[in-house]
Amino acid sequence: MISEYQGLKLDEFQIKSLEAINDNYSVIVSAPTGTGKTLVADYLVEKSIREGKKIIYTAPIKALSNQKYKDFSQKFGQNTVGIMTGDVVINPTASLLVMTTEILRNQVITNDEALNDVSYIIFDEIHWLNDEDRGTVWEESIILSPSHIKILGLSATIANASDLANWIETIRQDKVVLIEEHQRVVPLDYYYFTQETGFVNYDDLLKFYYQKIKKAKETANLGSPIFKPTTHLDLIKKIEKDYLPALYFVFSRKQCADKALELALYNNYLNPEQSSKVKEIFLEQFGEEELWSPSTRKLYRVCRKGIAYHHAGLLPLQKSVVEDLFLSKLIAVLYCTETFSVGINYPVKSVCFDSLKKYDGRNFRPLENHEFFQMSGRAGRRGIDEKGYSFAIVDLNYFEKEPPIKFDIQRLEPLTSQFRLSYNTVLNLLATLNKEQIDIYFKKSFAAHSYLVIANKTEEEISELSEQAAEAKKNFCDHVDSYHCPLNYYPKQKELERLRKAYNKLDPRRRNKIYGRQMQRKIRRWEKILKKPPSKCSKKQNEFCRVYFEKWQKLEEQITVLKSQLASLPDYNTFKDEFMRKKNHLNQIGYIEGDKLLPRGEFARHIYVQELFVTELVYSGLLENLEDDQLNALISCIDYESKRYDFFVKTNYLDFSPFGEIQKFIQSICGPEAVRFDPRVGVITYFWSQGSPLSDIQQLCTLDEGDIISVFRRTIDLLRQMREAVTDQALRERLSVCLKKLDRDEASILEL
Repeated sequence: MISEYQGLKLDEFQIKSLEAINDNYSVIVSAPTGTGKTLVADYLVEKSIREGKKIIYTAPIKALSNQKYKDFSQKFGQNTVGIMTGDVVINPTASLLVMTTEILRNQVITNDEALNDVSYIIFDEIHWLNDEDRGTVWEESIILSPSHIKILGLSATIANASDLANWIETIRQDKVVLIEEHQRVVPLDYYYFTQETGFVNYDDLLKFYYQKIKKAKETANLGSPIFKPTTHLDLIKKIEKDYLPALYFVFSRKQCADKALELALYNNYLNPEQSSKVKEIFLEQFGEEELWSPSTRKLYRVCRKGIAYHHAGLLPLQKSVVEDLFLSKLIAVLYCTETFSVGINYPVKSVCFDSLKKYDGRNFRPLENHEFFQMSGRAGRRGIDEKGYSFAIVDLNYFEKEPPIKFDIQRLEPLTSQFRLSYNTVLNLLATLNKEQIDIYFKKSFAAHSYLVIANKTEEEISELSEQAAEAKKNFCDHVDSYHCPLNYYPKQKELERLRKAYNKLDPRRRNKIYGRQMQRKIRRWEKILKKPPSKCSKKQNEFCRVYFEKWQKLEEQITVLKSQLASLPDYNTFKDEFMRKKNHLNQIGYIEGDKLLPRGEFARHIYVQELFVTELVYSGLLENLEDDQLNALISCIDYESKRYDFFVKTNYLDFSPFGEIQKFIQSICGPEAVRFDPRVGVITYFWSQGSPLSDIQQLCTLDEGDIISVFRRTIDLLRQMREAVTDQALRERLSVCLKKLDRDEASILEL
């Protein structure tokens, strides 16, 4: 039995995981954040390389992919490790290949021969299967991965880990070992915080609230805010002596930077030697100080004091520097957004929440249990802290409108399928599978599996309730639900009397109106029904019937609700219907004929972003009339989703009307959701492609620097997809030229 690895004494769940790997099983490990799941993956990677086997490591975000590539390269050497993301491809034939889950999905759906020699796929953060926007990628990757490949899935604690493991075992027809760990190595305490209460649990918070409200009512002091406002400075002041380093989660990019700058006005957590080290790192990464951009200067102002901020709006190099400073223990307080909690191991003593609500891209909503515990899980450093701490600021002035959330680790939300069918998937299924295999594919979805699990459970409940209802029915007479039963007769008789009185009060004119005639018909109908006298039952018998009849009614209502819930669940037929609908669209626009892919369809199956719109652009011939910079600008507009307050300068560098016609054509057949295209963003790509510096590009829009670079890199990724898919050599060479015009300076791929 393995008891140690890399000089560390293993926990029980780690031992079981490693033993299952040694037995060559697929394994799902579900454990709290910070408990050592990564060690299991490291063991599998080392074992595979030692045995000369090929392995793939997938991660949900590029930052995590890049970090794992760096770590593995340092450990095993650059010749052994490769990376494939939308941004970069290095050593794609390596024994250990790190990639984003999207890249893996693209490989498995096209039956890439590179997968033939792979022994294991590691799905880091496999619970992302639950992600509304990207969960389909995980599901398709698991369903379509070749059957000879084993799976190691690493997940934060989830409510239905057994359902996940059973699903994978069922669809892959291979044993899956589920390892669950619920205890943290370092215990974690959770507190709410206000300036007046200090650290309190939920019950004490409510007690304080109601006591103060009562006192305010007694003194008639309900007009102005009753509770003192609490800011991040109040919380930092409270924790800075005993609870640093800390991650401070803020669900707003701007607030991340603003709060860090505000704290830096009052606090400095570094000594002169440490501050000099920070400057040394900035000079090394960003060059001489006079060359620094305004955003780099702003970041340095806080970092030199042991304070930082981290969000997607920063430049990739800026984020990397913050991460390195944090790992070097030169950051005591890091204000960050939620993505910092994903994957990469940055343990701290405490985690703080500025709010318990987040913006999910549509509206503000309360944090869910799993989100709160995932972020809180960063607190508590193994071998350093006896405990970790999670602190959440609450504003009791809004208690009545928005009561503080009471999080419960026992009420974690279950993983649910987010399966969506794209046109790209339809084309690839038609290209690689026959009708019977496509039918099986839909039956293999987690949604279909979940339907069967829930359906079986629901049908068992319905069966049990039906038996109880049948037993209850035996205890009352046959006419208990008719008006011959005294239980129903006398209440209805009273209702009839009320109706007569109401009718008699109507004046003759109203009696002749529709309303009066309806009342008259109703009275006659009930007089006819109640003409027959009720059954003669004793009072005791009436009561006996009433009790069991009401019980029967409640059971029947429960059965009706369960049947309704069952009918609303998506089963695999839902996806088959969607498949046929999309297949019909593809036939209408000339991508397929029957089940055979036509040239447009063959091209589109290799495009993974807005595949229909991109295909029509290529086949329209319109690209031939564009200059390279115009082409780059056009491609950057595809699949761009602007935020409400985004602003872009308007220029006449390109007539977009022909592309609008293509958009209308596709949407007329496939629906408005089939194309996402925003011409406004193209202006920044046009001038970047012409060679303008980033400082000039920033004058053209209100986007953060990191978002600007993200637009360029996303465009580079799509241009690469197009280049690989086209058969015309001249167009392929031209797309390479376009790529090079964007892939420069801040938008070029970081040296990994």
